[in-house]
Amino acid sequence: MDYLSKWLKAKKQHNSSVHAQAARVQNRHLRVDEDEVHDIAVSRVEKILAAIPPEIMGIRSFESKSYPRALFYWEQHIRHAREIKSEEDMKPLYETLQHIYAQIDEPDGIEGISAHLKIYTIDQQIIEHRNAGRWTAAQSWYEMQLCAKPNDTELQSNLLSCLRESGQYGRFAGVPKVKIR
Repeated sequence: MDYLSKWLKAKKQHNSSVHAQAARVQNRHLRVDEDEVHDIAVSRVEKILAAIPPEIMGIRSFESKSYPRALFYWEQHIRHAREIKSEEDMKPLYETLQHIYAQIDEPDGIEGISAHLKIYTIDQQIIEHRNAGRWTAAQSWYEMQLCAKPNDTELQSNLLSCLRESGQYGRFAGVPKVKIR
């Protein structure tokens, strides 16, 4: 997909420069309607790229850890889905968008998406607190979750990172040592 997109951009630039050069040779200006040159190869590649839904591109980009690209396609998908889905059906899409924003460390985006999620889970609240740098709030949520699941090493690791980020190194002595993956 990247190759096709790069090729398409390069081909359009090449066609445009060739067309502009031809206009200069003929000693005339390009008209606005002349700017685009019809090229069958370009139109075929555009059709191929347009045939792939943004939802699929967003999911695959997220799975391949290409988060900025995932954000690009997922936002397109959400804009289209807003026209045909109810607000309740949009909730999973917003949750995915929130995870993408978390991966690219975009606290403003996370807070904006949280406004669309009327009720959001503890995990979503933790993501919002961590990305906004509210380490004490995230720490409180991790501590509450650890009460229910004291042997969960991922929760312990996340709590330790919150303590480290908030500068509470003294509290490390009270936390049982765990092997962090």
